[in-house]
Amino acid sequence: MTIHFNKISDCVQNLISSAGKDLIIGTPLGIGKPNPLINEIWQKATTDSSINLEICTALSLQVPVGKSLFEKRFLKPFTDRLFGENYPQLEYINDVARDKVPENMKVTEFYMQSGKMLKSATAQKNYTSSNYTHAARDMLSNGLNVLMQMVSVKEIDGKKVYSLSSNTDLTTDIINIAKRKKIKKPLIVGMVNPNLPFMGGKAQVEADFFDILIDDKTQYFQPFATPKTAINNTDYNIGLLASSLIEDGGTMQVGIGSLGDALIYAMKLRQNQNSKYQKILQELHIFDKCYEVIKKSGSTSTFDKGVYAASEMFVEGFAHLYDEGILKRKVYPDAQIQSLLNQEIITEKIQRNIIEILLQHEVLDEFITKKQMQRLQNLGILKADLQMQKGYMIDSKGKKYKTDLFEYKNIKAIQENCLGDELKQGVLLHGAFFLGSRWFYRWLHELNESDRELFQMTPVSQVNELYGGEELDRVQRIKARFINTCMKVDLLGAAASDTLDNNQVVSGVGGQYNFVAMAQTLENSRSILMVRSTHAGAKGLVSNIVWKYPYCTIPRHLRDIVITEYGIADLRGQSDEECIKRMICIADSQFQEELRQTAVRFNKLSADWEIPQKFRSNTAQELDKQINHFKHSGLFPTFPFGCDFTDEELVIVKALKYLKSQTGSTFSKIKLLFKSLLHKSQQDNSKYLQRMNLQAPRNREEKISRKLLIFALNQTQSP
Repeated sequence: MTIHFNKISDCVQNLISSAGKDLIIGTPLGIGKPNPLINEIWQKATTDSSINLEICTALSLQVPVGKSLFEKRFLKPFTDRLFGENYPQLEYINDVARDKVPENMKVTEFYMQSGKMLKSATAQKNYTSSNYTHAARDMLSNGLNVLMQMVSVKEIDGKKVYSLSSNTDLTTDIINIAKRKKIKKPLIVGMVNPNLPFMGGKAQVEADFFDILIDDKTQYFQPFATPKTAINNTDYNIGLLASSLIEDGGTMQVGIGSLGDALIYAMKLRQNQNSKYQKILQELHIFDKCYEVIKKSGSTSTFDKGVYAASEMFVEGFAHLYDEGILKRKVYPDAQIQSLLNQEIITEKIQRNIIEILLQHEVLDEFITKKQMQRLQNLGILKADLQMQKGYMIDSKGKKYKTDLFEYKNIKAIQENCLGDELKQGVLLHGAFFLGSRWFYRWLHELNESDRELFQMTPVSQVNELYGGEELDRVQRIKARFINTCMKVDLLGAAASDTLDNNQVVSGVGGQYNFVAMAQTLENSRSILMVRSTHAGAKGLVSNIVWKYPYCTIPRHLRDIVITEYGIADLRGQSDEECIKRMICIADSQFQEELRQTAVRFNKLSADWEIPQKFRSNTAQELDKQINHFKHSGLFPTFPFGCDFTDEELVIVKALKYLKSQTGSTFSKIKLLFKSLLHKSQQDNSKYLQRMNLQAPRNREEKISRKLLIFALNQTQSP
């Protein structure tokens, strides 16, 4: 029986009484965490050392606060506007980051906010390396006894129903695994927050799903919202290349971030301005460099059939694809019907000879049973008002129809009187969790009921693997393109996506391995890894295409497609030498010769092989020149999906980036300081100084900061 509370403090006391003082608490990744409840328990364990508390989770999101004066002054007004002044920060994050977690407490994560915990010994030591699909199993094997989650609520027919909303990923899997293994189910705790979008399907549950429900109206808060991301030229070109590999009538998975956003923008361009899209591919030499792989595994035409999404993360980009009529290929929960749709034997509009077709393809037996009738009703093939009595189908007017399909007259009578109009239960997206901007949450809130049913939240075990219902998954996930990002790729195709060469964890494996492996298993499907060819290191530019790297997330035997801003390397089924050639061709030209010589030295590449001429101008300068040409006509904007910064903040961001780029060493810092002190500005910077609260400096630090900011503003603004 569910226990209801309207105060968090009362719930915590009951929780400890029920579960004991040895608490191993699981809570979802991302925005599904009940922050106020977690904070209350954390505080309780901090003051009571007899409580042993372990929190098992992932992706603990923290509102940035900044360290330097510039960061703090810039971020505070921005984050207050984006998250609200009363957003409940997770208290354990600060303790973990500062390595100040009390001895009776522990936090383990299988995925971390990217790069945020590199300096935390506590986080690095307690990281758990698990595939997303194994996280539920691992939590239970470590003794999980409480599972808590933030949930949404609404009233249906006068009754309150609840939704797991953003996080169906692990909760149902944990319950099912416990039941299957016959181990004690953890205490299920739900904390109501109607600001979470209400999602139906497998996300919708009754009150008795929970052991404890808290509805403390004083603790409602807006979920963590990610700022809109800027997209640079490098990312845009990678997105363009990836967009040419998405097949019409296929399946997609993509992650969050600027590379994913660039892909979504390019797909919109391909759909809405196809002639211009084709021209861009031509002028950027994409057809010249990548024609064979695009012809073999891609398409550049419009999306007439559309795509379906099977993506562990329901990213904001899918909302844009839906609005543009690209995400429109529905899949249905019946493998035989889906297979006939794929073969274009049937259509979503019910054909008048559908019973004959289903008989011909052995979807129906010669006698329609009650079970078969209900199956066809659920799919919309037969009318919903039909009932089965004594071997007859009977409609709402009492007319009987023989279910013996040996005689054509019986088939004819059913086809003339009993058919529905179109297939039902179609789905455009299956996802396990979502996270995005305020716009995205508002978009989800405003979906009408029929549209909302097109977006189905499911356990991660369903969307990231094939094991739950392989026959259905295979016919739904046709021509799949699973698109992910990584940090490094070696010349043999192994990729590092989550960990540095010193074994420090940047983020986590998440579901990337699942999708890469699935692409090898599904027919006509490909894994696409997107990687920027270089990154800025302490001593200059560093190549992300390397001869070898001491860590890999994706092993070389799963190598498939790799994309940098300079091209597409199709590695599947290729020899080591051919992989090396193709990877060198998409590396930055500054590093190509060194990579070539290394491969030759270790007998993996013929000494007489030369880099093709068309790949010898792989430079950022050349790429910028090509992309900027199109920017002048309004294409490839910095913020294609909106911007959370004000105009003044955008100017300040540019100035602060300049300052950071000029202060890599102690000498450069001193040099910059002298320049700023001697500089006399001729332009009005008052609105920027006011935004940073530096219009009237009160101490030495503020005076120096004011001078530095004015200098940077003058250096980064056009005259």
